[in-house]
Amino acid sequence: MTSKVSDVLRYCPNLPSLPGVVVRIVEMGRDPDVNIGALAGLLAKDPALSSRMLRVCNSPLYGQRRTTTNLHQAVMLLGLNSTMTMALSFTLSDLFGAAKAQKSALERVWKRSIVTALAARKIGERAGLGSLDELYLGGLLQDLGILALYAAVPDRYLPLLEQYDDHQSFVRLERDALGYDHGEAGTWLMQHWGMPERLAMTALAVHSPDSDALDDEQKQFVYPVAVGAQLADFVLSEGSADAMESAASSASDWLGLAPDSLASLVEDVVTDLPEVGALFELEVVSQAMAFGLADQAREILATRNLRLIQQATEHHQRFIEMEQAAELLQKAAIHDALTGLHNRRHFDQILDIEFGLAIDNAWPLTLGFIDLDHFKQVNDTEGHLIGDAVLVKVAGVLKKNLRERDYIMRYGGEEFVVLLPGHGLEGALKVFERLRAAVEQTLHLGESGGRFHVTTSIGIAAHMDGECRLEDSIDLVRAADRALYDAKRLGRNRIVVAA
Repeated sequence: MTSKVSDVLRYCPNLPSLPGVVVRIVEMGRDPDVNIGALAGLLAKDPALSSRMLRVCNSPLYGQRRTTTNLHQAVMLLGLNSTMTMALSFTLSDLFGAAKAQKSALERVWKRSIVTALAARKIGERAGLGSLDELYLGGLLQDLGILALYAAVPDRYLPLLEQYDDHQSFVRLERDALGYDHGEAGTWLMQHWGMPERLAMTALAVHSPDSDALDDEQKQFVYPVAVGAQLADFVLSEGSADAMESAASSASDWLGLAPDSLASLVEDVVTDLPEVGALFELEVVSQAMAFGLADQAREILATRNLRLIQQATEHHQRFIEMEQAAELLQKAAIHDALTGLHNRRHFDQILDIEFGLAIDNAWPLTLGFIDLDHFKQVNDTEGHLIGDAVLVKVAGVLKKNLRERDYIMRYGGEEFVVLLPGHGLEGALKVFERLRAAVEQTLHLGESGGRFHVTTSIGIAAHMDGECRLEDSIDLVRAADRALYDAKRLGRNRIVVAA
């Protein structure tokens, strides 16, 4: 809170004040051992207030099952908190009513306070909060600072009141013109009156409910009041869609209220408003207007709900498309674009995994390099398109002649690599001989229509096979690569096992 607002209010001779009876009731509120009979006796000294307390006890605000005509009984039924709440409510009503100039603007502020109070209480009921009277009072007192500033600096404040339309815009207008707003003024005045701190801070906090300066307990109290204020803006704007959109967004974010629940809440609020307004001798909304507002709220919220469902569906669809795109990118990153086999990158990952598994489980692992013989000649004589077709066909033949758990990858160019987990050299030789023979027997169609065969040179090496145990996976690669070189040197179209 700024020091400016403190200075303005501290020395104001016309500052709103509480009647003696209400001051005593507030003092009683701080006494844990207060006597209800004494409270009823105190109220009896103010006949007008007593009459109002009986009316409120029989109103829909407290929903008593039977009519109460006895003040002592009414106080017993209401309890200390509710009695203090309503005594302050009627005092506030009188304070607003006593301000004659700019009555229309102040009347709108008072109506907003009444709607906010009722809505905050209804929200508290639905949320199972135990501070319903405090929530009601928090809503009713949130704009008390407007009354205080109207009394303290009328010459500067009246021109601002004449521009009152949208509440948030009005708060910005106050800050720009004065350097503070009515929230700060309301907090100061309630502290000056000796009101509970939670109520006092609400006037300031309700304009920034998500402030980091508030702890979770404070936010739990401020959120219902803040949403109630936004619902009040909807009511007083006679069904503004923008006001309901703001309320719906806040109710969802802060309170977890779904559109259906909010529509039901609005209906409860506007249904009770005519009778609650009558307690303060003020028509907030007519009965006909209440029904119209309930229908308007349902329509706006239903449309909003459909829009949110559509947005959620579109978001989900985009998420699926992004997942699919990521999957395609991942697949492209580890697959060879021409043959569809896994590529060198994937081989490097798999080799390390299988090498470690072979050690951990004491089973053999055999690696073989397969190179197409004289493949450059195929490209030179038949063309690169035929050469690509040969690579694709050979890849299919190799994959077809392997187990599902074996690995076949294109290592680069015309070279393939095969990993056989669980196969020692003896079993692996049979597999690679089958591969060599299958490739040799495969016919390929040349560019001019002629048919031809290709052969392969194969070099293999084993790990964890008998006494053959290697220190690192790269040693297995090097051994198989040397064996492949020997197969080519010895005349090609053959298998050579690493020494």
